[in-house]
Amino acid sequence: MKTKTFIAEYDHYILISYMILILVGLYMQLNISSVRSNMSFFYKQVIWFAISLFFVWFAFKKINLEKLRKYIPPLLIITLILLILVLIIGKHVKGGTRFFPVTIPVIHLTFNVQPSLLARIMLILYFAHILDKKKKFISESTPKSFLKNFNQLIVIPILFYALILLEKHFSPIIISGSSLLFLLYLAKIRYSTVFTIIGILLIFGVAVITFGPKYRNLRMQIYAKYSLFLKVLHKSGEYTGNKDYQIRESLVSLAGGKFFGVSSKRGTGKHYFLPEAKTDYIYSIIGEEWGFFGAFLVMGIYLFLFYRIYRDSVKKESLYLQLTGLGLGMNIFFNAMVNIGVAMSALPSTGVTLPFVSYGGTSLIINSFSIGLLLNISAKKRQIIT
Repeated sequence: MKTKTFIAEYDHYILISYMILILVGLYMQLNISSVRSNMSFFYKQVIWFAISLFFVWFAFKKINLEKLRKYIPPLLIITLILLILVLIIGKHVKGGTRFFPVTIPVIHLTFNVQPSLLARIMLILYFAHILDKKKKFISESTPKSFLKNFNQLIVIPILFYALILLEKHFSPIIISGSSLLFLLYLAKIRYSTVFTIIGILLIFGVAVITFGPKYRNLRMQIYAKYSLFLKVLHKSGEYTGNKDYQIRESLVSLAGGKFFGVSSKRGTGKHYFLPEAKTDYIYSIIGEEWGFFGAFLVMGIYLFLFYRIYRDSVKKESLYLQLTGLGLGMNIFFNAMVNIGVAMSALPSTGVTLPFVSYGGTSLIINSFSIGLLLNISAKKRQIIT
């Protein structure tokens, strides 16, 4: 006789939210591609969607998250090699080197591998694994004790973030760092340690912006001029250059949508007024054509998705599964909120796409894989004897 495990129940709302966002993304890619030079981006996104469904199924049905733990160290090493590889053979685009192209011979499809996206997932799995493995030290995790007992949670992220910084890609560090900090807080690491880390990261962030490449400082100047928060306080920045085109057009598109939008027929932002309409500023096109109501609805789906992930994760008895679910959920949610915040000028401009909606193969596949793992965590499994 053999024992067979099957999934008796899982959180359908996570899957439904994912599918809605995917359909929104496909519609928006079709909408934007239809008024541009060709439809290739839409066709490619459809292919990525089909491939992503396989990754959702694989992560949901085939992966045993407990058994996965022993593969986390070698997977970290592979991710590290990919981060180094992108610095050696990666394509230099818009001031950064963030991906390298790979071609699938059978279907002659070329896609860009962006290791920083994979690094965010691997760091979450690693933090969850180590925090669970050493949970007996959590109750006395003062800064000194944390440095002694959890030193790998300092060394590994520093190594990964240093390589990502060399790619001139600061936004993944912000999103990943925020997610990992929340994991420390949720694991009940001492407040003194968490706030010490936050203080160090703030100093590091200011130093990177102040002494790093000039474009980061320039983005802060533009943000000071258009910042949503400064407008509320009736203040404005003094930036007078001509590099603010993208955020200015983004705000024009969002404001033009009013409450119910101007419809896809009358939308103007996608007609090359917003060069990054299909990626970084796709939320601005949604706001223009679907209005405040549609834009708020899309934001609401991300909020609902995170709520379901949080609800499912905190129910798990294993700290490792709790932190893995919450970390993956926060990674997607923070990513979405940063993209939306940039579109509204609530945050400084940065190259972050909208999960499941923006164009991009690597992003869609990795985020879809995360959804598969989250469905896996939400599942209630039963065993039968055959």
